[in-house]
Amino acid sequence: MNKSEFLEKYRMSDATLDKAGIYWEDLMSIYESYVGTLSELEYAAEYLSSALMKAPRAHSVKFRIKEPEHLMEKIIRKKLHKPELYVDKLNYSQKVTDLIGVRVIHLFKEDWDVIDDFIKSKWSLAEKPHANVRTGELKANIDAFENRGCEVISHELGYRSVHYVVRLDQGKPGGGILAEIQVRTIFEEAWSEIDHQMRYSTHTDSPAIQDYLRILSQLSCAADDMGSFLLRYSYTLKNKSAE
Repeated sequence: MNKSEFLEKYRMSDATLDKAGIYWEDLMSIYESYVGTLSELEYAAEYLSSALMKAPRAHSVKFRIKEPEHLMEKIIRKKLHKPELYVDKLNYSQKVTDLIGVRVIHLFKEDWDVIDDFIKSKWSLAEKPHANVRTGELKANIDAFENRGCEVISHELGYRSVHYVVRLDQGKPGGGILAEIQVRTIFEEAWSEIDHQMRYSTHTDSPAIQDYLRILSQLSCAADDMGSFLLRYSYTLKNKSAE
């Protein structure tokens, strides 16, 4: 990996590394170590995603392994945010918890609790799950997350998803492999993908785009509510038919 190309690509400089308190040589050491584990991580991710496909009411599952360059960028960002954090080739896999990322998509908001039960019954949690909610989320929804042991984080931009960090191969020295599981509705997934494409991939800070993304978040929220209404209404019709 070429240092100059990397810094230019991620809009950084030598001053950024100095501010983060990290040497390029140390980053390269982590990079080389990480590249050597990719096949193991791929195998673990395939196992995890296959297991999650069996979760009740899971609509679809997809996974990704963090790209080596993205790992380098994340370590720098974490060090900028928390300079006292020590990361090296021996501990980076425990400091960066989303080397494996698996996403579970479900149709209705009401599906989440059984998926939550499934995850907690299958794997040990490395940290407290956190539920990302939109600013202005209904108190009933926040209470539901908190009652199930989630830390609730309010996102002004409209991001909504529940994140878990689980341990795989617990008996392995160093605590095993960590993996992040994100659980969200199909409408939350659609908004998140569009938001990521517009906000990060294009590196835009256009006020107009931010406003439209906020409107799209509100529409996805309304779509989720409509899905819940349709689900409840279908139960009502079935009960009347049975009577």
